[in-house]
Amino acid sequence: MNIKYTICFIRKKTPSADEILMLYRYKEPNIYKWNGVGGKLEKAETPLESCLREVDEETGLKVKNMNYRGIVSWNNEGGMYVFSAEYDEGEMVDCDEGVLNWKDIEWVKSSKEVVSNISYFLDAIFSKDQPVEHAFTYNQVGDIIEYETKVIENCVLV
Repeated sequence: MNIKYTICFIRKKTPSADEILMLYRYKEPNIYKWNGVGGKLEKAETPLESCLREVDEETGLKVKNMNYRGIVSWNNEGGMYVFSAEYDEGEMVDCDEGVLNWKDIEWVKSSKEVVSNISYFLDAIFSKDQPVEHAFTYNQVGDIIEYETKVIENCVLV
């Protein structure tokens, strides 16, 4: 499988809210949908380095407790390394990828405006369970037709 992307879900918990930073994308893939923050791995970059770079470039925020949470794959062809993090400090910067906004976690899990596969794996991303692969199969029009979780053999922090 060719894994050349990273994605991060940044959580901000306060006494009155449980929110995730989401990006309303102006570019493909997933144009005009809310998604996590991330992008393409650069040459000789580890997934963690890529994720940290993308968070900095796209948000300007400082995060803490960055954790590798597994892989999201599609049609046994491609995939992305998934990370979770907690908001630490800072003000958001403008992003040419789209608009950033804090969204209530329950809204993220239920909204049709969010990338369709996120509701399947979001709870696992913030759990303390072992990282797994979230494997999706899509039909020709982009609908999810199968979802399964798979153990990641020899899973180590990337």
